[in-house]
Amino acid sequence: MNDIRFFDTTMRDGEQGIGYLLTNEQKLNLLKRLIKLGVSVIELGMVTDKESKELFEKALVIAGDTNIAALCRLNENDITQTIKVLRPFPNSTINLLCIGSELHLEKKIQISQSEALNLLNRTIMQVREMKFQGNIYAILEDSSRGSEYFLRGLIDHLIMNGIYNICFADTVGSMTPSSVRSRLNNFVKNYPNLNLSVHFHNDLGLAVANTIEAIEAGVKEVQVTLGGIGERCGNASFEEVIGILNNCYPYKDKIFSKIKLREIVNVCQYFYTLIGKKPNHNKPLLGENAFSTCAGIHQSAILKHPETYEFIDSESIGMKRSFHYNRL
Repeated sequence: MNDIRFFDTTMRDGEQGIGYLLTNEQKLNLLKRLIKLGVSVIELGMVTDKESKELFEKALVIAGDTNIAALCRLNENDITQTIKVLRPFPNSTINLLCIGSELHLEKKIQISQSEALNLLNRTIMQVREMKFQGNIYAILEDSSRGSEYFLRGLIDHLIMNGIYNICFADTVGSMTPSSVRSRLNNFVKNYPNLNLSVHFHNDLGLAVANTIEAIEAGVKEVQVTLGGIGERCGNASFEEVIGILNNCYPYKDKIFSKIKLREIVNVCQYFYTLIGKKPNHNKPLLGENAFSTCAGIHQSAILKHPETYEFIDSESIGMKRSFHYNRL
């Protein structure tokens, strides 16, 4: 049975969604819930100013041995400040933001591939010289649009520098499940010693499906956010991925997650209460309409046997069904 690790980035990538900016106090309260839930890695954000430094300092009191992560640009000052705040944590991760496509290389930062690799070399050397004892991740931004040749060269370079935790990021949500399986199968097969993870955006509504497909391909860690919040159309929804793994054939028989659906739904509900928002009415599992119907045939059957039209028992996850009548 495969054991899946969850990397929660609600407080980093999630809060980049419009209207989801969190205060330090809100982040610390949410951190407590995520730790209790048993999330493997929790990304608190980036270390860019006094306020973000204070967040990590206060989180140290709460974190215990939970793996606390910080995203970090390949910038000398950012590396220095990030390692300083992560160093006191007994379990931490510096998540290096790397270029994963020729498009971003040429049009975003406008440097050559050799210059990008030299920058990566200097970054890793700095991390080593500062004697960072935590985990080093490399997240390959826009790798869904990078060529196989480019990505293999980048991965080989990372391995040569001792980096084995690598995340493929579909930064613009352009992948489909079939392309995810094809690409990830190749990398899982050809790099058996890598700890591969994935990060999917939801621009075409496929973030959850792509995440499940990556798990099928052999990836052991997935990045998610509560409610799927995030920039533009968001990220892969933590609770939806759990719902599929817990309830859908064949995953519930061969994929293991210690996080149960009711537990993650409770944390999601707490999160929305914390920020004073509600999920979209039609949001799976969480929205007001998730277990509602105005179809007479459905209502009649549900009153007799709820399982006829409720694949997941609403009450088992703390939700309530409701019946409605459409009127002109």
